[in-house]
Amino acid sequence: MDLLQSVDPTSGQQGDPFRPSFFELIAQDQLRDLLKPALRYVLAVLAQRNPRYLIRVANRFDEVYALAMFAVERHYLTTWGSSFAENFYGLRRRRRPGLSSSRSKAFSTGSTRTSLARYEKLRSREINLSLFLLVGAPWIKSKLHDYWESIGGGAPQGGLFDDEDEQGDSGGAARRFAGTAQTSRTEQLRELFRKCFRSGYPYVGAGYQLWLLSYNVAYLFDRTPYWRPWLQAMRVDVRRVSAEDYPASPPLLPPDMPNPLRSPISFALALLRASPFIFFEALKYALPASIFFFKFLEWWYSADNPRRRRGGSRGGGGGAAANGGPAGADGDLPLFPGPKPLLPHPQGCLYKRDPAYKQPLISTTRAAPTRKVDKDGRRVLKETKDVLLHNACPLCGSTPINNPCVLPTGYALCYTCAHGYVDEHSRCPVTLVEISGGTADLRRVLG
Repeated sequence: MDLLQSVDPTSGQQGDPFRPSFFELIAQDQLRDLLKPALRYVLAVLAQRNPRYLIRVANRFDEVYALAMFAVERHYLTTWGSSFAENFYGLRRRRRPGLSSSRSKAFSTGSTRTSLARYEKLRSREINLSLFLLVGAPWIKSKLHDYWESIGGGAPQGGLFDDEDEQGDSGGAARRFAGTAQTSRTEQLRELFRKCFRSGYPYVGAGYQLWLLSYNVAYLFDRTPYWRPWLQAMRVDVRRVSAEDYPASPPLLPPDMPNPLRSPISFALALLRASPFIFFEALKYALPASIFFFKFLEWWYSADNPRRRRGGSRGGGGGAAANGGPAGADGDLPLFPGPKPLLPHPQGCLYKRDPAYKQPLISTTRAAPTRKVDKDGRRVLKETKDVLLHNACPLCGSTPINNPCVLPTGYALCYTCAHGYVDEHSRCPVTLVEISGGTADLRRVLG
């Protein structure tokens, strides 16, 4: 068989159209592996908000998840003959017959096909083994990995900073296993087991992955119908679902449900009995819906959402070009602009200098003209002054600023000047805005 026939399931030269491609099997296997960390994250977030009710569940997440998946997988194996992930991708498990499926269906009558379908249906033995391999084996594997990490697996053998030589480590091990009056034989055996497990677990894991890789390659080149070794031991393979494999999908509600208006109590009891089946069947629809909802929230709170930008709130497609501006000029601006800078107060230190102020020998810029009220009540312009200095302290006039710090109002001063003024007046010397935090709100400028 050509390699691309296993990659492309729509290939016209494929001999068995119901044989799933390798990437379909990998996809359903990865879906099962991704469900656990996603549910763990959701439970951890909920446990932080409601620790009284969910902290114990979060601490025993592995056991709770295993019990929940046991119920889910058992329902799908008994109802559909497949696991939850396999049913999501339109796959099923069957007892592999002696002849290939295409040959047996081509040379069989209606009664023979019925008996063949009855033979391919999973028995209690295959269902129980599948439950152990789908739920029990991953739980045992996770516990072994947690135990390996708890005894120092993955950490350097020479210490945290690798400052212990091999002789020192071997000498410590010899002293450890020599035994003392206080160390029992059982503790020595436990320590020996921990050391052997810590050293041998990575090699066993590598051998296990190579074993699976060999089956993957063999399945990819059509050397075996089984893509996992335990499926070969069970003589169970994975197939695509066809129209002849299953009858019509069972309804979510039983057809003999009583009338809710005539007998509401009987209807409620029947609905309660059917609620587990309804819940398990709704999971395969809730999974894609939750993925879509998560992607929608991810887009909604991202910067690509035009409604979260200033240009999108004005209509016209949410872009800057729709608002008359150049492309990219207004599209990245936030919906709410930043606060305006606080202007100097006329009674501040920029207009009324401190007696200790020394005029720096640098160029100055002209401040905005201020207004005053004359005797008739009219506002007139006051004479402007060269007050706003570059890189000079507004209080003492030192240039450059010694040990600069920034006030909450945005002005920079010498730390000594700012600390003394704020400690005495609890306000900004430039804008006269109150600083409620006092000197604790001063921030040093480094660099």
